[in-house]
Amino acid sequence: MNSKVIKFVAGGGKTTLSEEILHENNNGLYLAFTNSVVEDINNKGYLSRTIDALFTSFIIPKLISLIPIISTGSKLKFVDSTILANHLKGVANIKIDEDGNIYNKSKKLELNIDTSNEKLHSMTSKENIGFLKYIFAKNELRLTHELRSNLSSYLIKNHPDKIIDLLDKRFSLIIIDEAQDLKDYREKFAELLYNSKIKLFILGDDNQNINGGGTWFENLLATETKNQSFRCPENNCKWIRDNLNIDIFGNSDVSEFKIINFDEVKKHDDNTRTLLYSLKSGKNKDIIESWKGPKDTIKSAKGSTIYTDIVIIGTSINSRNYYTAITRTKFNVYSTIVKFK
Repeated sequence: MNSKVIKFVAGGGKTTLSEEILHENNNGLYLAFTNSVVEDINNKGYLSRTIDALFTSFIIPKLISLIPIISTGSKLKFVDSTILANHLKGVANIKIDEDGNIYNKSKKLELNIDTSNEKLHSMTSKENIGFLKYIFAKNELRLTHELRSNLSSYLIKNHPDKIIDLLDKRFSLIIIDEAQDLKDYREKFAELLYNSKIKLFILGDDNQNINGGGTWFENLLATETKNQSFRCPENNCKWIRDNLNIDIFGNSDVSEFKIINFDEVKKHDDNTRTLLYSLKSGKNKDIIESWKGPKDTIKSAKGSTIYTDIVIIGTSINSRNYYTAITRTKFNVYSTIVKFK
């Protein structure tokens, strides 16, 4: 195992550290959680992908020969299952499990992933054969996003050494960012890398797991912990420490954290302050629709830095969502939240 686990607070410098590591090592790969971060890192001259894109563009194409039902040399193409022609709607019901069994919804089919592509296309009367021939065409692999995840899970379980050898020969090191958000096959992939010989940096913030990620990263023992935030001011950090029990420390005292009433919210709309919210319902709806300044959901704002005061609305909130919202800004926070857990 050649892995380093670094747990950060929000604004703790993950991107800066990642860029330093990539600068000092040629042929490093940065695995980001969102396409916007991928684009930012690529624009700085480093190689970045999402885990989905890595499997799509590199791992699955390189390991196609290990899956008999896929024609060798097939080009991979994504299909949107919601816009398939009526006679192909059933493609969306086709699933593959980690053992290579193929299902139509919950019904297991006679064919499996070890059926050769040539044999598949010689068949005429098997159930669902038209859907399978469409997916595993003679010169193309047509995947829904779910089937891509299915195939990735299959490869991770059945050919882990092949994946590791492939990546080890291509990249000098791999950085996985926002590891707290990983779930399903992406989490299994991270675990595979963690237990391998590959030089790996795993970065994340346990307290920003608000997208339904798994618990694997949270249960990892940190090699290093970074509690200094270069974004969240100390007054806001102190409120978080005192009320959310998260050890985060800021580097300035220029901010104000203030609880306000709902009837005060509109007075804080000066066309520049950013409104953050979890739900567009109840008391929130009228405020959101009439807000003149920038506005966003907390989940959408996650990962960004807001260079204005923020106003957080709602009556109750999950503490991790609250922490994520508060730490978006470098300036003042005004909040109507009265309950959090």
